[in-house]
Amino acid sequence: MLRIEKTTSRFTLIMTIERMGKDLNVSLYGGDEPHIGAVALAVPHAGLRDREKVDSSVSLLTVCGHKEDELARKISHALATACNCTVAVACGIHIDNATPQEIKDVLAAADEMLEKVVGELS
Repeated sequence: MLRIEKTTSRFTLIMTIERMGKDLNVSLYGGDEPHIGAVALAVPHAGLRDREKVDSSVSLLTVCGHKEDELARKISHALATACNCTVAVACGIHIDNATPQEIKDVLAAADEMLEKVVGELS
């Protein structure tokens, strides 16, 4: 299992990646109340425009009122495409009274974590 943490002055994000055969099971959580807000499942397939390239399709489940769906989608799609495997992502980040800048900081931290994981696994 791979575990990555990113800590700022306001929050800590944790990403865990576990191999399940050739597939990946990913969790991204943190802030004041980690939880499951959205789950994404990405399945790789041949690209529609270029059959030589890998693309992936993503299915999402989102808990009512939560906003982690796009982050879960982005992570699952990127990993499924880079690693050519099925990827499940559960994501739940809550920061009390988060400002717009703090939300941007969370997204930037998640992007850094994703880039590191793609680099290590692909």
